[in-house]
Formats: sequence, structure tokens, C-alpha cells
Amino acid sequence: MEVKKILVVDDETTISSYLQKKLTKLGYTVHVANDGEDAIEQSFAVLPDIILLDVKLPKLDGIEVCRRLKTDGRTKHISIIMLSAKAQSFEIRQGLEAGADKYLCKPVSFPDILKEIQAFETK
Repeated sequence: MEVKKILVVDDETTISSYLQKKLTKLGYTVHVANDGEDAIEQSFAVLPDIILLDVKLPKLDGIEVCRRLKTDGRTKHISIIMLSAKAQSFEIRQGLEAGADKYLCKPVSFPDILKEIQAFETK
């Protein structure tokens, strides 16, 4: 799969802006959402190849966003990488059970995020 469009979902604008700048420099088209409801709306509008999804979000948390996107025929094919400071094993399991393709615990380096994105490109 060729990854062209990425949706970054994080309520911390410093994180979403940083990821947007770094990924855009590498040639990706990057969209940003700051809460769970916006994430769902943009997912349907943009149909990104990958979503980088924080768990702790206003309005709808990342677990619910992931669950809704993975159960909708229009978006279930989108790869979701969850990024979260929630690193307990039950929290990671909760994210994966909601449909996340990968769960990375914050703090996570940009090279590690990029490595995960590129892993989807080879699938």
C-alpha cells in the first residue's frame, strides 16, 4: 500500500503541528484533527491511508474513534496507529481490541513513528 495521506489526531497542538511539519517535509499530505468528533468527520472526508490517533481526546476518546472507524465500511480499511501515554497492558489491549493496527506508547520518537508508517507501505 502506498501511503500518501495521513490524518494526525491529537489535542496537543505542539504534537500535531510537529508531526504535520515533519511528515509534510517527507512528501505526505497531512491533515490534523484536535478532537474525536473532528477525527471521524475528517476520516470520512479525506479517507486517509493512515491515522495517527491519540487515545486521550476531547469529545470522543481515541478508543471510541477507532471502534467507530473500524466498524464502518467506508473507513474500516484505514490503518490506525494509536499513540498514547496510556501504557498499561490493559490499555494497550483495549486499543488493539478496538481495531488499532499498532499501539505506540508516548513518548515515542519521530523515527519510530516513521518506521511504523513505512511498515504499512511494504504491506
